[in-house]
Amino acid sequence: MGAFAEMIHDDPLAAAFGTVGFLCQLIWPIFHARKAILVAQFGIGADYSIQYMLLEAWSGAGVAGLGALQTVLAFFAGERSWLRHVGFIFLPLVGAVGYVTWNGTASVFALVAVILIIVGRMQRDTLRLRILLLAASPFGIGYDIVVGALPALIGGVVSAIIASIMLVREINSRRQE
Repeated sequence: MGAFAEMIHDDPLAAAFGTVGFLCQLIWPIFHARKAILVAQFGIGADYSIQYMLLEAWSGAGVAGLGALQTVLAFFAGERSWLRHVGFIFLPLVGAVGYVTWNGTASVFALVAVILIIVGRMQRDTLRLRILLLAASPFGIGYDIVVGALPALIGGVVSAIIASIMLVREINSRRQE
């Protein structure tokens, strides 16, 4: 925990936003309803975007911010598939942010993670939503390792574990139906 204590000392505001993002990251997998998952996903994107910005990790800040905006659209799209598909316009914006903020491996991790997350959030079915969000986890974890975002890293690892358990539960529940 030395690195986290150092981050709290060096940039308490970044640590605060990282902690809130971390809490949102821990709770999203336990929700059953798509809208509840999306509310927590918004918290992750918004808070981590600010944390990354304060840490001057610009690729993460940009793509997490776009992800938060796209989550708002996905939330309000509901059953309107035409509006849900409008969320895909964020993909070229993610590419543009990645190009402008290019930082090698960190940018690759950020881009792949957010692309999977954006496509996942556009899913109406919670099983597909969970699968795509879980598939993004290794890339988000890789990004957090590269940029040194400890709260996001811990949140990513714990969230991936919880999300895996909840994915198995949802698959088993559907088999029983």
